[in-house]
Amino acid sequence: MVIAKSPAETRIAVVGAGMAGLICARQLSERGFRPSVFEKSRGLGGRLATRRAREGIAFDHGAQYVTARSAAFRRAMRGALDAGAADRWQPDPAGGAAPEGDDWFVGVPAMNALVKPLAEGIEVRLSSEVAAIRRDGDAWRIVGPEDDAGASFDVVVCTAPAPQARKLLASEPEAAAALAGVSMAPCWSLMLRFAGAVDPGFDLRRAEAEDLAWIARNGSKPGRDPDAGCWVVHASPDWSRRHLELDRDRAAALLVGMLPQAFGRPLPEIEGAVAHRWRYARTTKPLAAPFLGLADNSLLLGGDWCLGARVECAFESGLAIARALTGP
Repeated sequence: MVIAKSPAETRIAVVGAGMAGLICARQLSERGFRPSVFEKSRGLGGRLATRRAREGIAFDHGAQYVTARSAAFRRAMRGALDAGAADRWQPDPAGGAAPEGDDWFVGVPAMNALVKPLAEGIEVRLSSEVAAIRRDGDAWRIVGPEDDAGASFDVVVCTAPAPQARKLLASEPEAAAALAGVSMAPCWSLMLRFAGAVDPGFDLRRAEAEDLAWIARNGSKPGRDPDAGCWVVHASPDWSRRHLELDRDRAAALLVGMLPQAFGRPLPEIEGAVAHRWRYARTTKPLAAPFLGLADNSLLLGGDWCLGARVECAFESGLAIARALTGP
């Protein structure tokens, strides 16, 4: 369905202010529509996340970098580089071998700098958690932040992770059936700050077959404080799945306990260690389509889980949804 009403008459809700939701909302806005974006968190970006503790102390505890392969996303990254919102990250890896493959881009000064420009001029309602999406005659109701106001929408774009989207659309059997085949793996992330200097001889240790699959010096990224002593650790999907329901303090203690072996040396005093649980961190079995359109495309679902496990997949999904609604 390409929207037949005029932009001024069309009520569009976008659930999620990550890359997919915001690039979709930006494209709609540039075509004259005025979408309302609902985001349960206090900030933009979804898994393009940065946790700030105090001045100079920050951790990119979600997506660590992005790559750009499609022409559209390469243009977007060039624009971010030109605007100073992105830079290339070239960490020194364990073992001395440079990371293979694509250039690695990071937001500057934080990962969500890659999406913040997309939200400019768009109504984004932060800390607005959607509890359900339900039919309302010929329209859709967002249950939660707008329910008391009685608002309904002609079109809803949901960019929540597939398992969460299934819960939001529990009243829509077609959605549940289509999403049943999508799989996403969890990830426990550890934000760690050392009181003293630590130099294990690398900025990045990547060992996907081990329990500590990723260890990175946050300060090695452009725009971060190189002397802050901040590191980010990601547990493997298997370890994260086995320990998914631990409380954060216990998860942090277990991850910290594995660090000396991974660093290969005794560690200085740890000033702070906080764990964050990403229940849906990485797509392991995608939808294999850019988006899922239901009810004559008045309900569209998208995100990185449609195409793969990269931020670029979320970008491509959001673009595809906007095109489906407005035409090429």
